[in-house]
Amino acid sequence: MKNFSKTVLLSAVIILLCVNFVKADDFTDAIMKAKKNLQASMNTYDEKALLKVRGEFERILQLKKNEWIVTYYLALIDYTIASSAMGGENSDKDKVKKYTESGFGNLEKSILVRDDFADSYILRYALSFNRWIYESDKMNDIIAQSEEAKTKSEKLESDNPRLSLMDGISTYYMPEMFGGGAKNAVPILEKSVELFAKRVEKEAYYPDWGKDMAYGFLVLAYIKRDDDGDKKKAAELFSKAATELPDSSFLKGFVKKELDKNGK
Repeated sequence: MKNFSKTVLLSAVIILLCVNFVKADDFTDAIMKAKKNLQASMNTYDEKALLKVRGEFERILQLKKNEWIVTYYLALIDYTIASSAMGGENSDKDKVKKYTESGFGNLEKSILVRDDFADSYILRYALSFNRWIYESDKMNDIIAQSEEAKTKSEKLESDNPRLSLMDGISTYYMPEMFGGGAKNAVPILEKSVELFAKRVEKEAYYPDWGKDMAYGFLVLAYIKRDDDGDKKKAAELFSKAATELPDSSFLKGFVKKELDKNGK
C-alpha cells in the first residue's frame, strides 16, 4: 500500500510537470506569434491590425505566465496607436491622450511585477513625449517624468539602442537654444544605429522594435543638418535601411518623401 501511494504521488508530480511544460510551450508559441503580428502592424501603423493583435496579447494574459512582458507589449501597442494619431496641427488629441494614458497604466502593471526591465522605462520615456500634444501646460511635470524614466533606464541598461533612439528623437525635435536640433541629434542617433547592429535580446520574445526608426531619424537628421557630405550620407544610409528593412512604411513613406524633397 505504501509503495502504491508513492507511485500515485510520483505520477501526479509527473503529470503536473508535463502540464506546466505544455503551458510554458503554449506561452512561448503564442507570444512569438503575437510579436510577429505586432511587428507587421507597427510597420504599417494600421490601427485595425494593431487592435487585433492587442486582442492576441490580452488572450495570452489568460495563460497566467510572465504577465509583465505581456502588459509591456500592450503598452507598446498603446504607444504605437497614440503615435499614429499625431499629425502636427491635425493631431487627434483625444486619441493621443486615451492611448498614452492606457500605455502608462499597462506599464505600471508590468513594472509592479518586474521593476528591473530597462525597456519598460524606455517606453515610459517615449510615452512622456506624447503628453506635449494634449497637456503642454504641464511642462515641468512632463520634463520631470521623462527625465526620471530616462535616468532609470540608463542605470539598468545604458547600451540599449532604444534608449539612444528616444534620446536622439527628443534632441532632434528640441529647439537648438535648449541643446537640441539635428546637429546634436546626429551622434546620438548614430550611436543607436551602431547599438542596434550588435544587439541580441536575452529572450526571443523580448522587444526588438525601433531599428527602422533609428535609421530613419538619422537620415532625417543628416538632411536637416546639411553639412558637407550629409546628403550623400543620408542617401547611402537610406539605401542600406530600405534593403535591410523593406517592410517599414516609416522608411518607405515619410523618410523617403523627405529624402526625395530635400536630400538631393
